[in-house]
Amino acid sequence: MVSARRHGRASDSRDGRWRGRSIAAGTVRDMDATKTFTPRALILTVVVTVSIATGATLASAADKTEPIRRTAWGQTSPQNAPGQDLYLQRVVIDPGAKLPVHFHEGTQLATIRAGVLTYHVKSGEVAVTRADGKTETVSAPGTVKLRVGDTIVETESLVHYGENSGTRPVVIELAALLHTGAPLSTAVDATTPGTTALHLETALTSDSRTLVQTGAGNTITYGWNRLLGTATLNGQPVGVDMQGSVQYTSGNGPLSGFVTFTFADGSTLGVSMQGITTAAANTADATFATTLGVIGGTGTYVAAKGSGTFTGTRQTQLGGQVQAVFDLDLQGIG
Repeated sequence: MVSARRHGRASDSRDGRWRGRSIAAGTVRDMDATKTFTPRALILTVVVTVSIATGATLASAADKTEPIRRTAWGQTSPQNAPGQDLYLQRVVIDPGAKLPVHFHEGTQLATIRAGVLTYHVKSGEVAVTRADGKTETVSAPGTVKLRVGDTIVETESLVHYGENSGTRPVVIELAALLHTGAPLSTAVDATTPGTTALHLETALTSDSRTLVQTGAGNTITYGWNRLLGTATLNGQPVGVDMQGSVQYTSGNGPLSGFVTFTFADGSTLGVSMQGITTAAANTADATFATTLGVIGGTGTYVAAKGSGTFTGTRQTQLGGQVQAVFDLDLQGIG
């Protein structure tokens, strides 16, 4: 292909167009000049060009064997975001293909370049900016159609998946800021061999807390809250110790912290959490949605790895009891 382009430039007329061109016995003529090529050189140029074109066609065909294709355009570790990596990518989803239910261990910004993506929110909420600039928020459980020019912000608390139910490929361009070492997406379903699903439910009660209110009308609240509860696993008690940090405006905002599970045999499992709290309008009710990442454990869970989600509801003022559900997919359980 390079040879062909150079060939063309060497033989173009001064105004950039071919004029009166003829090929005869190894010569290429135009009205301004004559360039001489040996038949061998001309044949070699054609063979190389055909080979490159054929190779590109085969590569393209090979790429299309996968219904979902990801192209990495770049990656860096920003100095102003220590412990995080920034990715620039493109994802192509063929008609009929569906992504697994997943979340991202960080924040992702994505825009639709072609096709229509059917986007499902399983936990949390997604901010949508339409091509015309209008904005909306889609909360779980919810579904939204994303078209060319639409952009979404996926937070760490968002459990979701997308599918292409149309007839044209969906093309997504995205930038993701993820924790260093995190996969590009973290599956929620326990489909990997050797994965153990852990499901725990409990009522969490505030044991101690320091919450500070500030701003106009005391609408901003920040601080920490330690909540304790007891769940049940296989008929045995599991202690749940959540240490949460919040920064709310009118009851809405980021929620982060740590949870320690203590099992009946003395084993422990520690996880980090990152997510969001959403307050109901004109009430004290609130919902919580975070992702969970295993930090480490002891005993049975000493080699545990994995991730999951925490969802909860509160039907009283800040600091009140929380109905909590924890779902984790764990590997390396002894």
